[in-house]
Amino acid sequence: MINKKYEITDIAHEKYSFLHRIRALRDIGKDVKAGDLGGFVESESNLSFEPGDDAWIFNDAIAAGEGYVDQSSRLFGEAVVCSHAYVSCGSAMSAQARAEDYAYIRGGDVCGHARVSGSSMILCAPDGAARPILSENCVVYGTVQGDIHVMGTAVVASGEVIRNDTLDTLVIRETGRSVIRDPSRDELAPHRHQEKQKKPRNKGWDR
Repeated sequence: MINKKYEITDIAHEKYSFLHRIRALRDIGKDVKAGDLGGFVESESNLSFEPGDDAWIFNDAIAAGEGYVDQSSRLFGEAVVCSHAYVSCGSAMSAQARAEDYAYIRGGDVCGHARVSGSSMILCAPDGAARPILSENCVVYGTVQGDIHVMGTAVVASGEVIRNDTLDTLVIRETGRSVIRDPSRDELAPHRHQEKQKKPRNKGWDR
């Protein structure tokens, strides 16, 4: 398939000369116009150019090695996707966030100095409504799914699986875990009783 989405320019990264800036060949979503410069890639294997895919690398963000960004995901700031990491399904990475090794981010937000390493998985809720957020200096090696905010210097160890399928937000810090309750859970509403159906009378007992 011919790449009609972006080209790799001769503008090399100041520190990593094997990385080069990309330039949009067409308008991409609402934020990128044809001719706009983007972040850095090592090759076309780092950023999807499938028709209709608005995935993009902004600012000084990097996708290198066999790292791959697709399905409308965005990299901002100085975020890095490298090794075999895969960022997909509208995920966003910003600041100095890093996805490395075999990390998989599907519908998550990773910012600050957060790091996603090993064979970790950052997954949105099955219905896509709740997105996990990783921020500050946290490190995740395990699985985080649903409405979960990992922050501070918290560590999710390899093999650890944390899922939240409730209406509340689970907050994980280095000092412990807490919950931000959804306000709707503290409200009471009348129970909707189903109209009771009248049992048919047994004709044998009719008098």
